[in-house]
Amino acid sequence: MKCLFVLILLVGPGALASALEVDECVGCHTARRNEPKSRFANGLGHWNDSQCYGCHAELNDVAAQKQKGKTDRRYYAVPVREEKLAQLATSPLAYMNAPETVEPPEGAVPRVSWERLAAFLKRPSNLSPQQGSRAPRMMAYPALQPKALKAVAGLLGVRQPAREKAPAKLTVEERRQADALWTARCFSCHGGPKPVSGRSGVSLGLYTAEWLRDYAAGKVRAPREARTMPVVPLSTGEAKLLYRLFGEMRAEAERELDARVSRLKLEEMAVPTELPPALLGYLWGPFFRDATCVHCHATSPRAASAFTADAEGLKAYLRRESGEEFWRRLETRALEAEHGLVAARPGMPMAGVELPLELRRVIARWVLDGCKDPEGQTWCRH
Repeated sequence: MKCLFVLILLVGPGALASALEVDECVGCHTARRNEPKSRFANGLGHWNDSQCYGCHAELNDVAAQKQKGKTDRRYYAVPVREEKLAQLATSPLAYMNAPETVEPPEGAVPRVSWERLAAFLKRPSNLSPQQGSRAPRMMAYPALQPKALKAVAGLLGVRQPAREKAPAKLTVEERRQADALWTARCFSCHGGPKPVSGRSGVSLGLYTAEWLRDYAAGKVRAPREARTMPVVPLSTGEAKLLYRLFGEMRAEAERELDARVSRLKLEEMAVPTELPPALLGYLWGPFFRDATCVHCHATSPRAASAFTADAEGLKAYLRRESGEEFWRRLETRALEAEHGLVAARPGMPMAGVELPLELRRVIARWVLDGCKDPEGQTWCRH
């Protein structure tokens, strides 16, 4: 791809190992995200695999135009079913909250913490203030390597401190003070199972102490949303204390989520006594599109290398992994939505909302019955 060549020119041949992650970031967090490779005669954009934002934005726009009754030549060419387009008009595809830029210009107070960026990219936390599922709506990079991290940080403009030093663990007294500060200044909007602001303490830990201080004081702005937060006075010392607390909150939240994932047991799932007659045909066909698997596993080389979103790809996955693992990844996504955080082994659909509970229960029944295909052949033993 052209963007891979540009990347190599910018940061050197060593970027090849990290080009995939950077290429995907280009598709959401640079000015080029709305530039298709070309446009077809009817005006529809020709997007590459990494241009998630631009592709989704155009599909959402076509859906909105259709709902308004406006003529749009692109409508006849979009690879989306009529009923799905109707859904997109009110429930847009993912990535629409992704800011074009994440860092302010050079010279301003740094926003994203270099020290916390790796943890966020490996296991994103929810940053969306909108209502609904808290499942993080971005890709996760659990195997992110230092070279890739440096390349991504460079692309996004995240600055590495001259002297990087991880903050010390809070002492018992410091933790007491930090908890009291959190309760008094932050908890009413950022605490609880569904924070009013959309951002929990785990998510706030992505930002530098200095930016948290200035944002609370109303001196800086976030990239996308209009400010709804009241001015909250924070001294530099208090902001640094909260920054350290947020880091510990992430570690605690990760342990809690992973413990719940480890306790998932297929046999303990409440399942129907038998499969609906039409389910087998659905699971081996339309499911891949309805569950949004095709958005990554039929396009992205990184995702397709793990699982291809078609019947043959499902067979290969069930042989290589297991039916129980297939179910577990779907169930993990539901837990991620509860916690607003991605698990160590990410749930599916990544960057999408969790599947409905009833569908997950039916899939559990299908796995317990041996992952049968429409011809009755079994493809798993749990």
